[in-house]
Amino acid sequence: MNPGSIKTCGVWIILLAMIWSLGLGTRALTRPDEGRYAEIGREMAVSGDWVTPHLNGIPYYEKPPLQYWATALSIDLLGPTPLAARLWTGLLGFLGILASAFFARRLFGTEAGWRAPLLLIGTFYYTALGHINTLDMGVTVWMFLAVGCFLLAQQESSSRLWMTLAWGAAAAGFMSKGLMALALPGATLVLYTLFTRDLSPWKRLHLFPGLLLFLLLTLPWFWLASRVHPEFLWFFFVHEQFDRYTTTLHQRVEPVWYFLPILLVGLWPWTLVALRATGNALLRNHGRHFSPARFLAIYALFVVFFSLSGSKLPDYILPAFPALALLGARQLSVRPGPFPLSPPLLLALGGAFFGVTALLLAFPALPESLGWSLGMDPDMVMGYQGFSAWIAAAAAVSLVLGYLAHRQRARPAHSLKTVAVGTLLVTQLLISGSNTLADFQSGAALARRLAPRFAAASHLYSVNTYDQTLDFYLQRTVIPVAYQDEMAFGLSLEPQHAIPTLKEFRPLWAADLGALAILPPPLYDVMKNQGFPMRILFRDAHRVIVART
Repeated sequence: MNPGSIKTCGVWIILLAMIWSLGLGTRALTRPDEGRYAEIGREMAVSGDWVTPHLNGIPYYEKPPLQYWATALSIDLLGPTPLAARLWTGLLGFLGILASAFFARRLFGTEAGWRAPLLLIGTFYYTALGHINTLDMGVTVWMFLAVGCFLLAQQESSSRLWMTLAWGAAAAGFMSKGLMALALPGATLVLYTLFTRDLSPWKRLHLFPGLLLFLLLTLPWFWLASRVHPEFLWFFFVHEQFDRYTTTLHQRVEPVWYFLPILLVGLWPWTLVALRATGNALLRNHGRHFSPARFLAIYALFVVFFSLSGSKLPDYILPAFPALALLGARQLSVRPGPFPLSPPLLLALGGAFFGVTALLLAFPALPESLGWSLGMDPDMVMGYQGFSAWIAAAAAVSLVLGYLAHRQRARPAHSLKTVAVGTLLVTQLLISGSNTLADFQSGAALARRLAPRFAAASHLYSVNTYDQTLDFYLQRTVIPVAYQDEMAFGLSLEPQHAIPTLKEFRPLWAADLGALAILPPPLYDVMKNQGFPMRILFRDAHRVIVART
């Protein structure tokens, strides 16, 4: 690589990093996931307990602690802010983009190496989830690093080094979200072997030193945590890992085709490129040699299949996206002729869709006059109308840059860069604009509005509900009343942190003159009819804040 190309590459990395970082700290944390994982990190930073994660002061063993550790460190450095809460997700998301450039270049050549990061950062779903505080980006990137290092170990002489890095990344993925970090790459290797009858990858696994490294990196926390709460091991491995996949225990039941539209829309505007690349990698003859492209195709497809569990959430298919970006980059680097029209066209069509959506949200009376219902909560109409301006801006960017990319089709490199930057800007506009709905998606505004009352309250009770963001913004926990949900296992270990029933709560409330309570609106009427002494401080469609009178 000549000095000029190195300089150009550096400029692009800085430009993309600057656009990528926008909005990480300016939006309110939303519930449930962002508030939950931010609060666990905050409580860890405050308590100094790095072994037992706590949510609302209650042991929370649903997931391993790697992201909680990272969030606690960032909160120690930056304070309890949205930027600190999202920093780990944002950094890992961008690391995945840089890794895609490295792996694509080593596996498929220089041309694929500069295309892969543009495809990934210009993919709507990957960029969106890189700016939302969940565990999925972390496990996605660690698994991608593990798979990428495994692939390099198959075709380079220093296989022991690459497999050491692969096992280390798999351990980090496991400590981010659990067994899926081993199950997905491992099952892909089995499927690849069955499909190709190629046993050569097994010879370069370095299984014994690799497993030893994996256990050295993962076992200490499990040993320490089980010393505090021995029941944790059964809950984590059986209830949270096995039962979550094989049953509908968590009540996230969706149809079999649930992930298909998410995949197709999430790959926008590279949907056609990625699907064609996957088909080519899977079906074309790769000879008798190990094929990284075919392995990546099987990996991406198995991620989608694995997500067809009894419990489904939209971000379960995120690990497929880096692999699909590598396949798409490979496809574009070997395909002769001009840059295909589909990404610029899909970018422009997305702009048309956003334009119509902005119009409907800005003027809700328009669809109602046509007999359509948008299903908007009346209290949220103004928020959606504010959001419509951001969607309109996204529509303009999509249309203009989609048109420019189409005009540049004779210069594929320029067209690809225009599409990638356009999609990144569009995604950032939509994410930033979603903050207009923060009053209904977050407890941030409520915490500011009643800050003196919350700070002065002797106790905060959360009755038959739990706002996942409010603890973080109040920087204190609440006492759950007649509520367990995901805190059920933690409460089984330490039941003193909650009040099981309204009947037991009533005398405590009557005696607690300085207390506040958070209630669902229907419950307020029930409690009022039962004679609970209450005075309303705040009420909207989703919650009621009452003081002891």
